[in-house]
Amino acid sequence: MASLLQRFRGAALGLVVTLGLSACTAPNPVAVDYDPSFKFANLRSYYLLDTLANGPVSPFESKRANQAVNEVLKASYQPAASPEEADFLVRVQLFSSDKVAVYEDPFSIYGGYRYFGFGWRAPLRVREYRESSLIVDVLSPDDAPLWRGSMPSVAGRYDAPEQQLFRLREEASMILAKFPPYNDVGYD
Repeated sequence: MASLLQRFRGAALGLVVTLGLSACTAPNPVAVDYDPSFKFANLRSYYLLDTLANGPVSPFESKRANQAVNEVLKASYQPAASPEEADFLVRVQLFSSDKVAVYEDPFSIYGGYRYFGFGWRAPLRVREYRESSLIVDVLSPDDAPLWRGSMPSVAGRYDAPEQQLFRLREEASMILAKFPPYNDVGYD
């Protein structure tokens, strides 16, 4: 009987640890889409195009995003001097929009009976924030789309340029970790 109880405790402890660890893992926020007919194994050199920005994005943020993606790509591919010499083109896009969240205080008090009663209600709370996305597009030399990776960006939350660049490097690494998609088995 005692050994059965010990087995049950061990199984229960294992279940609790497994559930706890699975609750701690965050989902991967990177979204990827690509052309499955293209052979990515043949890509060796890239050319980085100008960054596209939309919304309240400063030119410095665009420059940092381009720099971060370039640093990550240099680890695996050779930069080309011109678009004509490159095997693929890379365009970095940074989209940003200002949002407003309005919510009520959950601790408001109400009570009473029918039309009579008492109550108190806190005013609505309004919070303004900025929502951004970092997008990396891989294009063929003739501008045909081959691969796209994107994720929400939190780099704009930091005030210091060094912190923004560090976070953009992390985000670019997460996105480009999914490139190439390895849908092919060999060289053309």
